[in-house]
Parts: sequence; C-alpha cells; structure tokens
Amino acid sequence: MEAASKPEQYDALIVGSGAAGKFISWSISSTGKRVALVERRWVGGSCPNVACLPSKNVIHSAAIAHDARNSVTSGMLLSSTPQIDMAVVRERKREMVRGLVEMHEGRFKGSGVEFIWG
Repeated sequence: MEAASKPEQYDALIVGSGAAGKFISWSISSTGKRVALVERRWVGGSCPNVACLPSKNVIHSAAIAHDARNSVTSGMLLSSTPQIDMAVVRERKREMVRGLVEMHEGRFKGSGVEFIWG
C-alpha cells in the first residue's frame, strides 16, 4: 500500500493575481513566509491582460489619430490624409501585454511566491 503524500504547507494562500493578490503575495513573501498564489486565467489579473492597460493602449493610438486628423487647426500641414493601420495598433497592444505578463512572471519567480494555475 502506497503512503499518502503529505499536503503542502504555506503561511498564506492567495486567490487571484490581480492588483490586490499580487501585491499581498509579494509583501508577505518578502517577510520570509511561504506563499502560494492561485490564478485561474491571467498572470497579473485582468487589468494588464484585457482590461485597463490594453484599452488605454488602443485609446492612446486613437488620440494620436485624432490629433493628426485635426492638426490643420494647429497650423500643421500634412501631405496626405493620416490613416490607421490597425494591425500595427493591435501588435503594439499585444507586445505591451506580453511584456507585462513576462514582468509579472519574473516578479512572482523572484519573490519566491509559488504560482499555481487552478
């Protein structure tokens, strides 16, 4: 008969890697406590992945396009009508998200927090 495995022991178990979860886990871990964090979908939560930051990234592109289209009111003369390449806008946003995910993964690893998908 196989012996039962011993359950993992943690000082803190955090659910969710959004703003509160990540900072609480990093803070507790920095005191030498053993911390596990459980995330079901996005490293760093929804804000850096699909909500706050990606939408602001796209809004920034829209603001630049608006300024370019209305630049004549500021005395700027453009040789052609500005156009938006949404593939470039989308890739810029995706690259930002990839960078934020990598930053969060590095921070979790460096802090000693055990990141668990679940």
